[in-house]
Amino acid sequence: MKSKAVLLGVLVLIAMASLTIDAEEKLGSIDFPNSGKPEAQQAFIRAVLLLHSFEFEDAAEAFIETQEIDPDFALAYWGEAMTHNHPLWRFQDRDAALAALAKYAPTGRERLQKAPTERERGYLEAVEVLFGEGDKVARDEAYSEAMRELSERYPEDLEARSFYALSILGTAQGERDFATYMRAGEVTEEVFDANPQHPGAVHYMIHSYDDPVHAPLGLRAARVYAKIAPVYS
Repeated sequence: MKSKAVLLGVLVLIAMASLTIDAEEKLGSIDFPNSGKPEAQQAFIRAVLLLHSFEFEDAAEAFIETQEIDPDFALAYWGEAMTHNHPLWRFQDRDAALAALAKYAPTGRERLQKAPTERERGYLEAVEVLFGEGDKVARDEAYSEAMRELSERYPEDLEARSFYALSILGTAQGERDFATYMRAGEVTEEVFDANPQHPGAVHYMIHSYDDPVHAPLGLRAARVYAKIAPVYS
């Protein structure tokens, strides 16, 4: 049974290694409406695509570039903060995340008041929970609930649904809990059906099915991800 999980991992590595250098910036495709300036959109979308592929340092640089182009772009600061949360490895740099958010406004209340739309305020509310006070495990649970509410409030928002799926995986705290991982898998399947080129959908689907029992379910996602994911040396 272990061989199935190993096969999935090997498939991803081999397929990604076969990509050419020209495909490095072939990061997938998303639609993330926001209130940022038109000239900041390319950097922002690239940053989110990188974030979905866990290219955290490159994503942070792209979010900072977005901020430099449009200093009032709320989601650019949300995104930079998100690069400091690595839920599958139970790692979080809370201080760095709060420092990123503080560039937008000094306090959580001020940030929420400054958010230009209700939907963007929802993203900020969720990230304030993620990096708020208290025990990390409790914050992970509360953040996942906030993302569930946001994704249900805006069902057409595939980014909210994708980050909700990732938040579900984060609540497992590194334990292989089938029920939790299948809940995440269900959400990723819905996003994949709506956008088969969504890097978050295929990436989080692979992680949802990365065990000896469910590994065959991830083969489709692994093949797609190998075509749309970035390659970094």
